Amino acid sequence: MSAIWGTLDFCGSIPNECDELMRSHYKKNCRIDRYETFKASSIYVGCGIQYITKEAENEHLPIHNEQRGVLFTADCVLDNREKLFAMLGEDVSELPDGMLIYKAYLKWGIECVNHLRGLFSFVVYEEKTGVLYLATDQLSNRCLYFYKNGSRVSFSTLLQPLLNIHPEIRINEEYIEDFLCAPGLMPNVFPCDTPYRNVYKLNSGTYLKITAEDVQEVTYWSPSSLIDTGDCKTADDYGRFFRKLFEECVHDALRTNGKIGISLSSGLDSASVGSIAADKLAESGKSLYTYTYVPYEEPNETHIRGHVYDETAEVKEIAAMHPGMVTHFLTNQGKNCVEAIPEGINVMEIPFKAYVNLPNLFEIYEKAAGTGCKVVLTGQMGNSTISMGYIDDVLYDLYSNKKYFTFLKYLNNYCKKNKESRKKALFGCIRLFQKAEKAYKSPSLDYTPDNPFLSKELIKTSKIAERLYKIGFSSLDKLPRGQVFYQKAQSNTAACTYMGELDTKTGLKYGILLRDPTRDMRIMNFCYHLPFHLFAYEGTPRWLVRGNLGDLLPEALLSQWMRYSVQNGDWHNRVSRDWVKLSPLLKENLSQPQIGRYVDSKIMDNYFEYTKDALPSQVASLTQPLLMINVLAEFFKKKNF
Repeated sequence: MSAIWGTLDFCGSIPNECDELMRSHYKKNCRIDRYETFKASSIYVGCGIQYITKEAENEHLPIHNEQRGVLFTADCVLDNREKLFAMLGEDVSELPDGMLIYKAYLKWGIECVNHLRGLFSFVVYEEKTGVLYLATDQLSNRCLYFYKNGSRVSFSTLLQPLLNIHPEIRINEEYIEDFLCAPGLMPNVFPCDTPYRNVYKLNSGTYLKITAEDVQEVTYWSPSSLIDTGDCKTADDYGRFFRKLFEECVHDALRTNGKIGISLSSGLDSASVGSIAADKLAESGKSLYTYTYVPYEEPNETHIRGHVYDETAEVKEIAAMHPGMVTHFLTNQGKNCVEAIPEGINVMEIPFKAYVNLPNLFEIYEKAAGTGCKVVLTGQMGNSTISMGYIDDVLYDLYSNKKYFTFLKYLNNYCKKNKESRKKALFGCIRLFQKAEKAYKSPSLDYTPDNPFLSKELIKTSKIAERLYKIGFSSLDKLPRGQVFYQKAQSNTAACTYMGELDTKTGLKYGILLRDPTRDMRIMNFCYHLPFHLFAYEGTPRWLVRGNLGDLLPEALLSQWMRYSVQNGDWHNRVSRDWVKLSPLLKENLSQPQIGRYVDSKIMDNYFEYTKDALPSQVASLTQPLLMINVLAEFFKKKNF
């Protein structure tokens, strides 16, 4: 893998200090094995190469073909090298991935993106026509930012180098409002947005054609693209196809000349990825190094039925089925998540909502890198792909499509398994589904942010409801959703671009490559087109895993349908323990002028008055939104806004 950056002036020259201003940030903040650059009067391009694969050691980027008039650089790991060799007529197995994309570009032009599979972003400047192309892979696994001001355009894997060479860049207020007001863990609503005005990231499955006058975006792939599932007709057919496809996706993610690790929980997603990976590695005498976060102390919330906070026993049970796993259990030494927020800003470069999870993920990545792992597997997207299958959604889809016999059959099987009253469940479903159909026939723009610390003026003037409506968001999140909603959600690429930012930046920070087979373009494509009822076939939630990977996982994990892994469940214990130290720091952060315009100071003062002596667990639901605002405060401090 690599980091890439550069700047081009279509009508003039570029400053000599561009190299130092852009490359210095990578040298200071990333674990990169080798740097190479190219500079001419009007263009400068840099590349920092990481030796994730053996071929990467022979990578030399940027490439300047003076005769052809092409300047090329890339950040990539390809999964279909052999197919590309055959299509290009090449027979050089040691050819680096960047050179392979370059040869593909020479053969097919920018349409080469349709022949590439893997993780990539690349840049091509056609000197004779004055066209600059920026491209990213189908799911933007490798983020790429760009900024255009007049005749000058700059690009970079990381944001800070763009800020270094363009001091005129200012904050994007719309992004900040979305961060504060939008629901969920996503920091932004639209996938290309960043915290900076006119600085954008590439959307999934797109490339940009940039000239002195214009920027054109071309979408070359989406989850709705056609997929060949062969002769699949029955559930068994689709199950076998899925098993084979998923194993291929995991296998492709294992390509490295180092060790392989995984961020492993006892949830179905990472457990499925890890089980397949461990068995494949064992075939060649290699191990899979697993890293699992466990609570430092007993969480206060363990009374919630079905919630599992300490996954040690379950992970050990998984490892017992796959002897190639070498387990590690981490606690982040009991550190609280608040004090880790500044480091999170350093790595992510944007305000983020996952402030509870990131510190422990960073510890996992640091430990994995220290063990010699160059690839670390995850299963972050699994809830939307391989373990998608909430029973209410599937039952609602069957009911709304008037497939009543199948609906009753699935409901009956589900109730029988969970020892629930079928009569009560039936009437409950009908009431819920009728309510859903009525609500969906008259969609509303109504949405009010639920963060109690936000100012009334911000809530009144924010355009968050309109922006959410544009992407098809529905605030009716407690109602079931069928295939139409699922496909619409899969087509909204904001989650993919954000995960690409997280994976790219943490990978550069720790010198590793993050791979998520549950986010592979083939899996996304397959799940988009899968007959929706198969997600909970015959009433079995998450059927793709439970019905087709059952031999890989412990029976207890498969049979406990109401079991939920709760990671970082002791976060509030840690914050409460250190509250006397943290409270004055938070009050100081949240009193800075940049934050004042967004918050209700009276409500915030009341909170700190109530918690002046201690932070009881009863206020955990209030502490979370407060700390989210503190992330923004740390972002403003770091960026001097």
